[in-house]
Amino acid sequence: MDCNMSYAEYKKIISEALREYCNSGGSLLNIALNNIKKEYVYEFEKVYPEDMKKYLIDKAHQAMQKGRELPEGIRLTKVIFKN
Repeated sequence: MDCNMSYAEYKKIISEALREYCNSGGSLLNIALNNIKKEYVYEFEKVYPEDMKKYLIDKAHQAMQKGRELPEGIRLTKVIFKN
């Protein structure tokens, strides 16, 4: 991984997951009311200890909430919406 993951890159992954969820019968109302569990799947630049992975994941979630680039060393690879 040469650079931080941009908003446009992870937005595409999240949009794809939303489309897949809705196409398989998922409820837009549950999404709107935030009544849905999500699983975020990440890829790390190198092997990190678990505490560093947790730190990077927390920073990635903060960045996504603000629409910013993800921190260096982590990339979102998939989002799974669950009923």
